[in-house]
Amino acid sequence: MRIGLLRHFKVNCPHKKMMTSKEFREWSECYEKSKVIKKHVDMYGIEWDICYVSDLPRAIVTAQEVYSGNLIIDKLLREVDNAPFIHSDRLRLPFEVWHVCGRLAWLFKSKSQPETVVGTRKRINAFLDQIDWSKENVLIVFHGFMLFNFQRELRKRGFSGEKIRMVKNGVLYQYIQEEHAH
Repeated sequence: MRIGLLRHFKVNCPHKKMMTSKEFREWSECYEKSKVIKKHVDMYGIEWDICYVSDLPRAIVTAQEVYSGNLIIDKLLREVDNAPFIHSDRLRLPFEVWHVCGRLAWLFKSKSQPETVVGTRKRINAFLDQIDWSKENVLIVFHGFMLFNFQRELRKRGFSGEKIRMVKNGVLYQYIQEEHAH
């Protein structure tokens, strides 16, 4: 069995270099509504039997570009929210600091983050428990941080594939499982 993981196209949502926690939150809300920048995706000539996609527009638009069949839209595939790790109207930090520190806050179970590590893993496993394991080639179109966490759960289920450190937009990552373990 083959599972293809694809992060949505790059989102056209520029940001200021320095921002407050409020401006980071406003940027995040803008990002949710922004259009994507379409590009060619190498799908390696694989006939995908089924395509699951996050219910967020950037993922759906991407899935429609790379898959011609019916999409199975699932909110379990939504991105992990990245909230400001502290709230301050005065403190201005580089965008990257807000982004990275929000993810670190998630990892270290900070109350600043709406979803916990355990919650994210439960969501991933709930999704994996419900997919159609009779299909040979399963495509999943969703988000970078979810994809990063998804690979760990696939490995636990006997899949092998590239260990992804930086998830690129519009790049297909493949995981293979020789024997069905279900």
